[in-house]
Amino acid sequence: SADRGFVIWVGEEDHLRIMAMAKGTLLNVVFDRLKAAIDYIESLIDGGCAKSEEFGVVTSCPTNIGTGMRASVHIKLPNLTKGGSDKNAKKILKPLGLSVRGLGGEHTPIGVDGTVDISPSARFCISEAEILLALYNGIKECLVAEEKAKPTPEDIVKSIEELKPKWPDNITLQCFDRKYYDSLSDENKAKLLECMNSGIQNPDSSMGCYACRPDDYETLKPFFKAALQKYHKVDLSKTKHVTNWDITKLEGVPEDQKLDVAKLGVKENLSMRVRTGRNLKKFPLPGAMTKEDRVQMEKDLQKVFDKLIADEKFGGKYVSITPGHPSFIDKKEYDSLVKDHIMFKDMSADKYLLDAGIARDWPFGRGCYISADRGFVIWVGEEDHLRIMAMAKGTLLNVVFDRLKAAIDYIESLIDGGCAKSEEFGVVTSCPTNIGTGMRASVHIKLPNLTKGGSDKNAKKILKPLGLSVRGLGGEHTPIGVDGTVDISPSARFCISEAEILLALYNGIKECLVAEEKAKPTPEDIVKSIEELKPKWPDNITLQCFDRKYYDSLSDENKAKLLECMNSGIQNPDSSMGCYACRPDDYETLKPFFKAALQKYHKVDLSKTKHVTNWDITKLEGVPEDQKLDVAKLGVKENLSMRVRTGRNLKKFPLPGAMTKEDRVQMEKDLQKVFDKLIADEKFGGKYVSITPGHPSFIDKKEYDSLVKDHIMFKDMSADKYLLDAGIARDWPFGRGCYISADRGFV
Repeated sequence: SADRGFVIWVGEEDHLRIMAMAKGTLLNVVFDRLKAAIDYIESLIDGGCAKSEEFGVVTSCPTNIGTGMRASVHIKLPNLTKGGSDKNAKKILKPLGLSVRGLGGEHTPIGVDGTVDISPSARFCISEAEILLALYNGIKECLVAEEKAKPTPEDIVKSIEELKPKWPDNITLQCFDRKYYDSLSDENKAKLLECMNSGIQNPDSSMGCYACRPDDYETLKPFFKAALQKYHKVDLSKTKHVTNWDITKLEGVPEDQKLDVAKLGVKENLSMRVRTGRNLKKFPLPGAMTKEDRVQMEKDLQKVFDKLIADEKFGGKYVSITPGHPSFIDKKEYDSLVKDHIMFKDMSADKYLLDAGIARDWPFGRGCYISADRGFVIWVGEEDHLRIMAMAKGTLLNVVFDRLKAAIDYIESLIDGGCAKSEEFGVVTSCPTNIGTGMRASVHIKLPNLTKGGSDKNAKKILKPLGLSVRGLGGEHTPIGVDGTVDISPSARFCISEAEILLALYNGIKECLVAEEKAKPTPEDIVKSIEELKPKWPDNITLQCFDRKYYDSLSDENKAKLLECMNSGIQNPDSSMGCYACRPDDYETLKPFFKAALQKYHKVDLSKTKHVTNWDITKLEGVPEDQKLDVAKLGVKENLSMRVRTGRNLKKFPLPGAMTKEDRVQMEKDLQKVFDKLIADEKFGGKYVSITPGHPSFIDKKEYDSLVKDHIMFKDMSADKYLLDAGIARDWPFGRGCYISADRGFV
């Protein structure tokens, strides 16, 4: 239906499955809509619908006969589903005649917030009206059972005391002091347990507690002070947090105050990001917000975003995922923004944040401001009210830092009531891990030697003592880039100034480059690795064709060339071929190696045969008299999708594995005159499209994805580890494009 609230499945388990759906509290709404629709639909069907005088509505499966009806609601029962299982809920609700299921149907998981699907079990020898009433009474019984299952404060305290010795790394549990708890008023006892809830429900947490109100750090200071000291490894009797954005007064800053990592040896632009959090004084923190609070806060912030949009330094737009919001975006656009690391992920699947109350009421009150250049973003309604971040590609760290500082000053001046700050602890954030600066300054940097084998374990081991965190490209617990790219940032947020964090990132990059160089294998290390891998991987042609005597006979220059050509097969021993020529003359320069590889793969003896080029089919045996290889004559009754392709490489450039970024861009530029000739020729016509940023024929991601889907354009190579290790996929997407003829039959 137009409102998507009425649906008919055709051809499933029954001819028709007819359903009415709605969000609300009045059960009659869906029941009455279904009844009216069924009466109308049955009147339109020639021959009518199958019914039995004795058994009622006829259905394929006897479990559904009678009414054919299932009436259900999704309802949160966190106490009855404690531990993430519906076992207890089923035990209590089954005797009441209620079925309990996961959100995707039978044998599917329940919601991480304890949401389950409940429905009366009966379908047969019960009327439709009785089913609806049974659902109503079932919900009543559910709520009673859920309330009975709710733990008392004393139950929770006992649970903490049982968990504490078992989970020594859970800061929330370790900082709980029974004497302090007993000294609190009932109101503050409840507040403390609320702040601790995520760590209690998820004892594998590291921190585990979240402030729920801007003043919780003061009201519950003994608890939070202990947690802050434990996590941040500071003694707050001797130090306090100080805010400072001015790098000019710090020791170790270059004379020109420019923290340019190009000076440290970084040869390519890095993805740089600096973010901080802010919470509005006038609202509870996200963990204690109601749905109404979330929606109202987003509404109140609109005037801030309107100011930014009207300012030429920012521009852009605000997008919301709150249903009914004027700037609401659909799932497709939301998913696209998440994929581009502009918008935050769906929090409703995060058990830690759900138990903290932070992810509650998803997606209400959630949105994102995006500047015109996409280099400045504000998340609304994530772990803090606001997550403010500046992003850029480059080597000068000051660019993102200065932009963030200027933006924060401006934004804070526009917020009614201001942002929550503590004289002792700095910027107030939900999670004590972020308090102080609320800042994380990071870069994405390639460390292939420190991440050998596709793991960041070695990089973490080396960089952690330097005060650096190493993460995957999508955040904590996500994979590193296939080319060894990781996200690094200074770990400290508290009792360190904003300026010191930026300098720590600069110095951290310096240390990273030193450690990466030290981890670089020598040619002899690589040869030893080949010799170790060779017997283990008999199907890897690259490894099997390596001959130590031949290698030792080469000049140092040609040794390096051979190892470069072999690199993909060494790094990926599960390869079949594994080697790639890097220069047009490699097949001559390194002939003994490549000849052996060619013979092994193509199953030929090159002492008895050689390759011959011939495009003329007329002189071949077995060709039909008319020289037409028409498969219709063979009995094929429909048109086949036919494709023939070949490859060519230009003599004047290295092959893709050894090209620099400049080579790739120049080659594409040089080829433009070829494509111009094709486009001007009526036999070809068409167009050239490029994915090189700044190219005159540049296409956006949407058009690129469409061409990939149509098998016209090639896929993103930057995710292909084999081609990355060969050097072929390096510098993506520079120097990449596609000529397409007018009829799309020549590419």
